[in-house]
Amino acid sequence: MDLTALRYFFETALAGSIRQAAERVHVAPSAISRQIAKLEHELGTALLERRSNGVRLTPAGELLAKQMQLTVRDITRVRSQIDELKGLRRGEVSLWCIEGLVDNYLPDVIGRFTQQYPEITFNIVITSTDRIVQALIADEAEIGIALNASLKQPIVNSGGWSEPVQAIVAPGHPLANRTSVTLSELTEFKAALPDTTFGVRRLVDRILESQGTVLRVLATTNSIQMTASIARQGIAFTLMPYFAVARDCAAGSLVAVPVAETEMEMACVEFCTHESRRLPLAAREFLNFLKSSAPASHNPRKKRLHAVA
Repeated sequence: MDLTALRYFFETALAGSIRQAAERVHVAPSAISRQIAKLEHELGTALLERRSNGVRLTPAGELLAKQMQLTVRDITRVRSQIDELKGLRRGEVSLWCIEGLVDNYLPDVIGRFTQQYPEITFNIVITSTDRIVQALIADEAEIGIALNASLKQPIVNSGGWSEPVQAIVAPGHPLANRTSVTLSELTEFKAALPDTTFGVRRLVDRILESQGTVLRVLATTNSIQMTASIARQGIAFTLMPYFAVARDCAAGSLVAVPVAETEMEMACVEFCTHESRRLPLAAREFLNFLKSSAPASHNPRKKRLHAVA
């Protein structure tokens, strides 16, 4: 099969549009169409369904796109291994991460890592814990940073840290000046929570179930940022670990109030990898950097309660 045709097909599959694929590879859309038609003729089957708003993969197209994705990953690994033989410190890290770390922690770590390894680049996907685990299993990601993932072989925890879930409120919220709050007290106010694909939501649900507590949920979202934005409006609180809203709290737009129950399950940030896959040099270097840069596990709830005792 013609490598150009395969490349143009794969770019179209990724973009979902012949026009967008053409822009990415800097050729005319007609050139993309001709190469894909050539590929379809060679395979004897349609690979794409043309629609007014783009294209959709046929079952045959999905099979080819999946194989192309694996091939691209293998080529990337080979290049990293060749670079390793040369003693170079360049390459690309495929990193999938939960949304709660994108506003503060992850950019800071990448910035410090880049100072040491300026030739290493990143391909970063922000998504839910469930999707991160799926990506590691499917070999779409080299490193996943998840929260309270239900890890099973072949995915393993390679490091991380833990901290408690706290009540996150706006400065004008009735709970903002409290030194702590109980779960039963939270039932008096409306809550905004991420949906159940997020590790933090499943953690919150387990905590609530263990305490026999039911919240008045105003909004459920598929975005940590949206959840925090609702809390900033003062119309609802949310339950999250501090790291997810650290920048807002530092700026004074949100306040983190410890939850008084001392036996609650902690929020655990986990650096996840596939146990049977050897990471390329760039990814290994970054994973080691993540481990050395992880905050110490801590529980500000106990510290604050002790201070006011």
